Amino acid sequence: MMKLLRISWIPVLLLSACSIFSGEQAAPQSLLTPYVTQTPAEEIVPTETDAPAATPEPTLTSTPFVHVLGSDETISSLALTYGLEVNEILAINPEITPNALSVGIEILIPYSNTTAEDAKENVSVISAPLALALSQPDCTQTAEGGLWCLAQVSNPLAQSATGITVTFTLKDDAGETVSEQTVPSLLNLLAPNESLPVAAYFTPETPSDYSVSAVLKTALPVDETDPGYAPLEIKVNSIDTAGQSAHVSAVIPLQAADSGISNIWVALIAYDEGGQVVGVRRLEFTPVTEGEEGQAIKVYVYSNGHDIQQVDVRAEAILSEG
Repeated sequence: MMKLLRISWIPVLLLSACSIFSGEQAAPQSLLTPYVTQTPAEEIVPTETDAPAATPEPTLTSTPFVHVLGSDETISSLALTYGLEVNEILAINPEITPNALSVGIEILIPYSNTTAEDAKENVSVISAPLALALSQPDCTQTAEGGLWCLAQVSNPLAQSATGITVTFTLKDDAGETVSEQTVPSLLNLLAPNESLPVAAYFTPETPSDYSVSAVLKTALPVDETDPGYAPLEIKVNSIDTAGQSAHVSAVIPLQAADSGISNIWVALIAYDEGGQVVGVRRLEFTPVTEGEEGQAIKVYVYSNGHDIQQVDVRAEAILSEG
């Protein structure tokens, strides 16, 4: 930032004394001759000031860009999509409440100052994700003309995976791309022999004749020395299904104050009679460290089409850095 140097000039008032004499009329034989005595001028002493500091060269600052929040997006999913920490996004959006977001609000995304070496590493990672299995997307049009698409990512490997993102591409009947979205999986960790859904929502108006494809974009091995996440067991008290909705009652256990858990994610995955995923929801909670019982939650999950027959409830602990 350029510093403005304000230089104040102090005017010096030079005072010169003029003696004004008025004499009385004296006797004729004695005449007094008036004269002026000069007062020495005050010596002007220059004021010493520090030499002005060199003006620093202006530097370019990174400009954040705006992300319009879509349906089923959270601050955590944006952080994963853009390779940022949740706190980095919250720092430049102090007015938002993470647990009370509305579709369509504008969220500033800070620029990630990536070095050239990091960029090369990222390209390498993105071009070679782990060999996870991805199902064909199943899409359902909504009453307002939008399109919900769901796909399942399965892990056939002997190691856990994280950083999973899937790109959904919507095309019209001419094969032209109408829209494209890259979205993260519902949770961060995908253990061996398990599956996680990914969901994308395309806003109206979608073509009447369309096709949707899905491609696995990123899938990383878990750093065992610093995984960042851990599975968390929660107690499910009841799951009441009623057509296209289900009500889940559960309890998140108390966490030790020194557990290192900064956040808890709870995922609800709804299935129809044929075992197809028909609805998903993820909620985020701050861990509770005091009290006799855990943190009770009562939430709904909704279907995008078929009736819900069962709901899978999973939880994950987000670990603090370091």
